[in-house]
Amino acid sequence: MTKTGIMIAGHGSTMAYNKGVLEMQADLLRSKGFDDVYVGFNEFSIPSIRETAEEMVGDGFDEIIVLPFFVASGLHVTRDIPMKHFGLPRNCTDGMADIDGKQVHVIMEQPFGEDPNLTDILAERIEELRTPGKDTRVIVMGHGSRLDFNSSVVQLNAKRLEERGYGKVYVGYNEFNEPKIEDVIPVMIDEGAEEIIALPLFISLGKHLTMDVPGKLGIEDFSDGGIVRRNGREVEMKYAVPVGADPRLCDVLVEKLRKYQ
Repeated sequence: MTKTGIMIAGHGSTMAYNKGVLEMQADLLRSKGFDDVYVGFNEFSIPSIRETAEEMVGDGFDEIIVLPFFVASGLHVTRDIPMKHFGLPRNCTDGMADIDGKQVHVIMEQPFGEDPNLTDILAERIEELRTPGKDTRVIVMGHGSRLDFNSSVVQLNAKRLEERGYGKVYVGYNEFNEPKIEDVIPVMIDEGAEEIIALPLFISLGKHLTMDVPGKLGIEDFSDGGIVRRNGREVEMKYAVPVGADPRLCDVLVEKLRKYQ
């Protein structure tokens, strides 16, 4: 009889935020009746995905369902996780991996960025932060990637927010893709924004969101907003929290797992 375990796979970070978010989601998944839930990281954090897989084999599992806790696919999901940690071909979503001399069936699920729950979370952030009566503009911010996956997810969620009545929703990227965040903010102000809500389509806080992105928004590092000045105008910048700690994302994981029950 096949013994199946679940691994939530994260990016990892030099800061503790990413690990805390994944452990929280793992606890939520266990509370929903999934007992055999483990956590592993692609880089920086411990345990690594490979170390977690070895632990799972030691615990008697011969099948691992990998849930990539990423907003979008990219090189980490399509290359690093299957190849580096499991010795599987690039883009492999179902294969047999040799882990400590044991053949283990590995199933790779997809990230959650296209799920409508994610748009719900972003819309809720807007409602929490917007000021009635002001010309509020929204920017959805992505990490950016050398592949198309991240930009596609960012644009999809921006389009969905527009369809929900939030007017023109802007997009901007921290790196790799265009337009860059720092290039979009002046445009938003020049087009009449009285306040800007910046929505990071990121899993958790980390170096990018605490030290890179704030400067591109015109606010202090480690802050949740501030006043941005341009051409004699003052605009309030409201910097939302990332999406990864929202419990609705655990419901997305549950839906992914139901097909294996």
